[in-house]
Amino acid sequence: MAAAMIDAAPVGLFALDAAGSVLVWNATAAELTGLAAERVLGRNGFGAQRATDAVVDTDVAASVMAQLSAGRRVEGRFPAAVPSGRVLWFRAVPRTGPGPAVVGVLRDLSESRVGDEAFALLDALWETAPVGLAYFDTELRYRRVNKAVATIDGGTADDRIGRTLEEAHGETGARITALLREVLADGRPRLRTRMTGRLWHGRGPEKSWTIDAYPVRDEGGAVMGVGLVVIDVTDADRTREELADVAAQRQRLLTRYQSLVEATSAAVWIRAADGSAVEDSPSMRAITGQRREEYLGWGFLDAVHPADRPSKRAAWLDAVATGHRFSHTARLRGAHGGYRWHRARAVAVRDETGAVVEWVGTESDIDASVRARQRLDVLARATLAVNGADDPEGGLTALAETVVPEYADLCRVYLVEPVTAGGAVLTGVRSVSRTAPGFAPPPPAVDRFVFGAAHPVSRAVRDRTAVLDSATTSREEWAGTAEMWDWGRAAGLHSCLAAPVVSGGLVVAAVMFLACGDRPAYTDDDRALVVELAARVSAAVEVTRRVQRTREVSLALQNAMLTEPPRPAEIGIAGLEVQARYLPAAAELQIGGDWYDAFRLPGGDLALAVGDVSGHDLTAAATMGQLRSMLRALAYDTEREPSDVVARLDRVASRLGVTGFTTLVYGRVLWTGDHAVFRWSSAGHPPPLLVAPGGDVRVLDVPVDVVIGVDAGMPRHDHELALPPGSTLLLYTDGLYERRDDPDDAATDALLRLAGAASELPLDRFCDAVVRGSTADTGDDVVVLAVRAGPPDQQGTDQQGTDQQGTDQQGTDHQGTGRQLTDQQVTADRQAAQASSRSA
Repeated sequence: MAAAMIDAAPVGLFALDAAGSVLVWNATAAELTGLAAERVLGRNGFGAQRATDAVVDTDVAASVMAQLSAGRRVEGRFPAAVPSGRVLWFRAVPRTGPGPAVVGVLRDLSESRVGDEAFALLDALWETAPVGLAYFDTELRYRRVNKAVATIDGGTADDRIGRTLEEAHGETGARITALLREVLADGRPRLRTRMTGRLWHGRGPEKSWTIDAYPVRDEGGAVMGVGLVVIDVTDADRTREELADVAAQRQRLLTRYQSLVEATSAAVWIRAADGSAVEDSPSMRAITGQRREEYLGWGFLDAVHPADRPSKRAAWLDAVATGHRFSHTARLRGAHGGYRWHRARAVAVRDETGAVVEWVGTESDIDASVRARQRLDVLARATLAVNGADDPEGGLTALAETVVPEYADLCRVYLVEPVTAGGAVLTGVRSVSRTAPGFAPPPPAVDRFVFGAAHPVSRAVRDRTAVLDSATTSREEWAGTAEMWDWGRAAGLHSCLAAPVVSGGLVVAAVMFLACGDRPAYTDDDRALVVELAARVSAAVEVTRRVQRTREVSLALQNAMLTEPPRPAEIGIAGLEVQARYLPAAAELQIGGDWYDAFRLPGGDLALAVGDVSGHDLTAAATMGQLRSMLRALAYDTEREPSDVVARLDRVASRLGVTGFTTLVYGRVLWTGDHAVFRWSSAGHPPPLLVAPGGDVRVLDVPVDVVIGVDAGMPRHDHELALPPGSTLLLYTDGLYERRDDPDDAATDALLRLAGAASELPLDRFCDAVVRGSTADTGDDVVVLAVRAGPPDQQGTDQQGTDQQGTDQQGTDHQGTGRQLTDQQVTADRQAAQASSRSA
């Protein structure tokens, strides 16, 4: 029954014989360490004579057994890198009589509080220190004292625990309490305070001592108590050398004590003033698995990841040179392989002259928090990347480029074919592949793939969930891409994640991440991240597919509504040339609410129109299409004055509810006598420009009438202007020149200068220069419609020739003179022009 109770105990229990061999090793001890009882019992205890027989650090084990043999209790970090990877704490006590010579317990250090861990680390130091050490809580009650305190003050350590200084020492204790309250109040240490009095209830001898009191802080920086260092200086016969030695030793122990109390990791190390390791650190070697001779000197840096080693060496040498506090985060190789993130911290120990005599530091395992931050960073950057893609495959490519190499050594995206009910394999085509630097290129697999039912990608697609796999899938499951399995084995593949990408309720793709070599294996937390990544990619694919469908509709609508202007030979007025440009604000849709139109009227005149419907979406585009069609029908059917055509359009559009606000300039170019004339009417639209061949620009700034859709009963007016030979008439929308901040109307002057500078260019290059050189910054639609009158010898009417040419060209394709520009084509030119304008 006793054996059963020991084996069922919720803590690790062990017992040793006088030689140090293990007699008892219960189930909890086996679970905590990962060492089965049959491996430990009898031959693998603290008394092992050969390093190959022991599961513990033999140097430390010898020290532990010596203390136990002397009748002292021993506790501390378990001196072994156990297969479970846990950081363990042990406590062992000697016993007399028959049976085991030593009994002890094991526990997981991570389950204890930070304060308890720090105290446990300090036990060995406290018990051997030649000065008195004590710790008080915020109520100034004894929490921990060493044996030296009792030697100095009298009584025992157990007599003090839980009591206040007044209860233990009377009036002298009250004076010490006042000092400690000051430390609690402002959080600053009180050093080298000299006191004289009688301790231990006032019954002790008159003594003198020095006290160092300083705050002890928790991980968040809050004061959780006060530490005390007491040195007895009663003996007046001490020589000067002895006092100096004691002072130096006190200062060293004080700094070491402060450093260890602040530590949150069980790995503590001491290094020489030059930064090298001259003292052994079993706790550090338990992490890295190094032997003592491998660790000493500068060998401790060999356990740092090669990519982090240069920065850690540089930071450590800088601290050694300056004496500043040291803090650095790097990956350390574990005793059982792989790397984990650790934060190193160290402080310098100085002598009375301020010179550094050694360094005291700690290593804290922060792998979980670092990897959590990395996962969040990958998620944020991947979300931004896939949302910025223009098409589904672009989103998948953006995902692969984001996760490699920060999160994966290889990422592949597969476009999958529908899975049949009960299907055993998954088929499709490979879409995207990205590999981290330093790895051999993966095999150029054929575009098509076949995965067996047990392959991670097949399972992810079939079950519509992320799959975490330890890369144990057989070569056969890779089917038609088995060479990829071979590549993974050569690269040290040890972990795989796969997730489906869903669009329209169907799995359209799958992503696969591979971890190789010394990259940490993926965990369930990584699987949760991949679920989020796949969800974001799925959403991005949905959006881009909708945008693609909308774009297709938009392009079809745009092509139907913005026809090419007529060629010179198709115009009824000889020598007349027309060019148009259109740049939509909604670049992803390639369409907006602005429009132009130019067509020949039955009587031979050339009709011109430029309009601006409020809005930059499909609704605005549809409204534009209706107004354009109605205007063309009314103009073609009546051939009345422009003002009458605009008035009729306003009445029809208002009654049908087509628009609520549209600006428009509509006019006709006609031949009167011996020159061309432009006759127009404006419904709230920006005024046309007349550009002379020499560069003079005139604004046709005439009174404008009300916009379309506001008040159809308002009167409308016509205006007329002769077009000199070689002059250029420019109609446009406000997106060509408006700026967000332009109180002095500098944008209009900039447009006039731009048009004047381009006056001698051919008409097509004139239009390009005006659009690309614009300094507008509102992001509005841009329409430009330009008409150039020919030289005198080309002017006149050409009705018959034009009719014949139009008849000859019926049913044939021709290259038009209107052109739609993209924002990519004009961005660079606009930025340069805006910079030039700002400089001017």
